[in-house]
Amino acid sequence: MFHLRRFDLNLLISLDALLRERNISRAADRLGVSQPAMSAALHKLRGYFDDPLLVRMGRNLELTPRGSSLLEPVREALLRIETTLGTQPVFDPATTQREFTIIVSEEAVPDLLPALLKRLALEAPGMCCRIQLISESILTRLEYGEADLCICLDSLRLYAARAWPDSLGMIRLRPVRWICAVDARHPTVGDTLTAEQFFALPHAFGAPSAYSVSTEELVRRLFDIDLTVQLAVPSLLHLPLVLAGTSYVATMPERVLRMAAHTPPLKSFPAPFPTPVQHEALLWHKRQAPDPAHAWLRDLIVEIARELP
Repeated sequence: MFHLRRFDLNLLISLDALLRERNISRAADRLGVSQPAMSAALHKLRGYFDDPLLVRMGRNLELTPRGSSLLEPVREALLRIETTLGTQPVFDPATTQREFTIIVSEEAVPDLLPALLKRLALEAPGMCCRIQLISESILTRLEYGEADLCICLDSLRLYAARAWPDSLGMIRLRPVRWICAVDARHPTVGDTLTAEQFFALPHAFGAPSAYSVSTEELVRRLFDIDLTVQLAVPSLLHLPLVLAGTSYVATMPERVLRMAAHTPPLKSFPAPFPTPVQHEALLWHKRQAPDPAHAWLRDLIVEIARELP
């Protein structure tokens, strides 16, 4: 039987770090404590659970079955405690002092992100935002509380998932239209771009460095087509900057091209292949739903998205 009074709740934080890092030194670094202190915490935890929790396999530490069974519940318990203690019963955006981590897809950078930051500067000047670019691990990062909100494409294949987790809330914001662009003086592309031309041209594409898959696999997940990408740049936002004077064709969201009004002249076309219906979506973990500051920020993002063209 579990006796809460016998358990030092401070050890939960050490337990979470040890289970996630599976390394005493990294767990100590995560919490800013010494390695001997973390080793002592592991010794106490092993005694309490009557289980080694982490065992050495070659050069690495692996979780025991008991350790594995604790990984998700311990993390969820800590996140709920953090949410409860961090929630302000009375919320006033003009006076709040809060920090939010927001993951943003490149598609939202040209217009939604600047509009959001402008509104926050006016209405919630004490609210700090940590903006991070998209990666394939966004669902896990929201689950683990490493981010508060995510503005992303609603394409599950991008995140190697078969279904949206039940623990996440989602609102679809705006449709996403993919287009193709080439240099305005392209040597072989005139006023139209056929599918035959498209597949014959050399391709440029933006692949965020946080993705572990190849650029070709990223294209396959987005469009279900096979392309050889001759030029891969670190972001979709770079594409309008690299086309001038080349024979490349680049596929990008229409909003990204609109942002590039002051770059060398380009011409654009509807994508000459079937593109899936995709939307910009706002994601968050449901544990944060009751937090009035979090709810206010979610509502603000939805409002701004609906006001934008």
